Amino acid sequence: MISEKNIATNFKGFWNECLPLLTPAFVRVFNEASLDDLTERPSTKIIRVPISPYVEKHDLVAEFSFQLAKLAHESSLWIDEIRPDKKKIKEAYDKTVSFLQRYKNDDGEIVLCEEEINESLLIAEQYDYFIDMQKSSEVEFSPAICGAGFLGVCKADLSIDDTLYEVKTVSRNISGQDIKQLLIYLALQFSTGQRRWTHAGFYNPRKAQCFRFSVDHLIFRTSGGKATSELFSDIIDFLGSRGVELDTAF
Repeated sequence: MISEKNIATNFKGFWNECLPLLTPAFVRVFNEASLDDLTERPSTKIIRVPISPYVEKHDLVAEFSFQLAKLAHESSLWIDEIRPDKKKIKEAYDKTVSFLQRYKNDDGEIVLCEEEINESLLIAEQYDYFIDMQKSSEVEFSPAICGAGFLGVCKADLSIDDTLYEVKTVSRNISGQDIKQLLIYLALQFSTGQRRWTHAGFYNPRKAQCFRFSVDHLIFRTSGGKATSELFSDIIDFLGSRGVELDTAF
């Protein structure tokens, strides 16, 4: 089964036809114009978390911090309350390695060093502050999104009210592929007949950055004037087309 990331990265002919103005130049402007530096908010507790020289498993730290934040939210706890609880730390870690299978070992021991665990907790704490900043009662980690055609059920990252955020715990800028992946999630959810998210964005807890935009506006700008429903229909029709998976090499 092809993943949503594969679809966003490949099938350039389809994407160029649907979003001809989603160019590198547009993405550069998007990164500059849409950036919200969360450390500049009044009375903010959010900080940047630079990568420690002792941290080697960057992807594991990113996923572990996400699972810690998710567990804290679903348990109605703050990260400071999770930090001394070895059982909850282990619970979050088990969920992490179930997603990143290559880090799973037979004895079930946490393969992160102490510095990596502490950095994961510090990043997870930034989710606490970010969510608290939104003043929202409708927050959901890993919202499930129905599949279509050759794409199965997906899980996005973070829903806050009318906004779907993709979490990027990376040092790079937002890419065109990142935007396409978000649009896939939005199209799939739209195809259910109930539009849940009118806005979307990216949250980087490591760099203390947030990007939030109107879905309708972004689609209008990058598609050359298409309506949101038209673009989403194009994406769903493409996912439902026969032979795409078999004819594409990865």
